[in-house]
Amino acid sequence: MTDQGLESWTEGLTARERVREIATTLTEPRSVEWVREQAQVSAWQTAKDELEMLVEFGQVHAIEGDDGNTKYAPNFQLRYFNEVTELINSHTRAELREEITTIQDTIDEWKREFDVESRDELESTLTDNELSSEANRNRNGVLRQWEHHEDNKQLLKHALEFYDDARSHYPGTNGSSASSLSLTQ
Repeated sequence: MTDQGLESWTEGLTARERVREIATTLTEPRSVEWVREQAQVSAWQTAKDELEMLVEFGQVHAIEGDDGNTKYAPNFQLRYFNEVTELINSHTRAELREEITTIQDTIDEWKREFDVESRDELESTLTDNELSSEANRNRNGVLRQWEHHEDNKQLLKHALEFYDDARSHYPGTNGSSASSLSLTQ
């Protein structure tokens, strides 16, 4: 790679900013040392101090690890509310409703394709001895997508439930969409 290649993700970020970037995207509990290494921070104390500040502000949780040492875990509740807020602030009610309809259309298509009434019913067909391994893989893929669609549908439902109240507390909005991205991406 030449000197003009891709810049490092750390370019222009302070050590504390790098720790925040790593810590706020955790998917499982991690130690200070793990976060420090991922953030490319030389001082253990800098990483520890920043993680403690993130705990104080509710961005991450401090938990006791299996080894007795503190680990830092994601705050999934905060992330969920942030996603709901982003949907509310970036999309109109009509766009949110349309996306729910699109998701339901896809789920209804799967119900017809597999002649089932629910995701659980589709899952129970995996033990059918007459299915080929390819058919099982296909059904497993659909099950993962179905679960993801149901999660997104629930997120959209919550965004609609809180829409009016949240928009009334968000200055400078006029109900128009600020995004042209698909909601299921």
